[in-house]
Amino acid sequence: MMKPRSILLGLTALVALTVFTLSCTDHTGPDPASVQRQIIASGLKGPIGIAFDAQERLFVAEVGTGQSNSQISLIENNQVKPVVQGLPSMPDGPAFFIGITHLLFANDSLYFLHGALGNLYSVKASQLNPNQPLQLSDLKSQALRPFIDSLKLVTPLNSNAYNLTSDASGNIVLVDAGTNAVIKREKNTGKLTLLAHLPNVTPAQEAVPTGIVFDGTNFLVSTLSGGPFTKGSAVIYQVTPQGVVSVYQSGYTTIMDLTLSEGNKPVVVEFVSDGIFNPTLPSGRLANALGTTLVSDLRGPASVERKGNSYYVTSVSQGLLERFSW
Repeated sequence: MMKPRSILLGLTALVALTVFTLSCTDHTGPDPASVQRQIIASGLKGPIGIAFDAQERLFVAEVGTGQSNSQISLIENNQVKPVVQGLPSMPDGPAFFIGITHLLFANDSLYFLHGALGNLYSVKASQLNPNQPLQLSDLKSQALRPFIDSLKLVTPLNSNAYNLTSDASGNIVLVDAGTNAVIKREKNTGKLTLLAHLPNVTPAQEAVPTGIVFDGTNFLVSTLSGGPFTKGSAVIYQVTPQGVVSVYQSGYTTIMDLTLSEGNKPVVVEFVSDGIFNPTLPSGRLANALGTTLVSDLRGPASVERKGNSYYVTSVSQGLLERFSW
């Protein structure tokens, strides 16, 4: 099994230069000539998660460079404005780093995960001010790792709380890539419960969940799949609020994240759509619920978020946040 905390940065080294082609959304998709690509921010330090607040301001999580410089930044007028600084960022091998991964606005607060430390951090959204960036000491923190370890879902014990969403009641639901678990956190009490344990995607490959969204009825969970990252082995699982797991769609490869289209259908970002060791690299892409390519040949894509008819994509290898609109 792949070391889950290196889920994204370890993949980055395998990706090379990029060319973009565009088509389809839920069905036939836009005319490629009508699609616009724009760099929203550059020079980011390992950008991963993307989120919009209630005022539709755009925020991104940066892993950092191993010098306690992971941070949450507001992206405004193509400028990067940190609002939370000094978050833990540690080396992971000679060339990669681990830090904050994904973030979520819910219940008037910003929540974000540090999977390697096993912590869920939160702060009131009203406190986010680029003129007065917050520090680690200003945040609330909940330790997730003791509960996750107590489940004993994997041997040896392993955890990487990687991505999160909220349900209709404001409960936080997160995926742990180390234990292949979906964990529910009660809104009012913070109590943690196991909602689901995801099955292997193939007899020899674990699920390794990377993304989660709530479509108003069920949760949709994207999977990276464990090594050797066989082409077509990644799936989208559907998880009911009662924890019943089924396959929503299969045939994907190394899914890093997913969002919902305007038609409330999943759109995924694949790190390498032809398989990690395929010589046709790079081949990261955006794809719809039918598996149709929307944007191909992306380099090191880490996350995707939709706002209106635009899709925002981070590139951890290029330090970019880009927008694709039609």
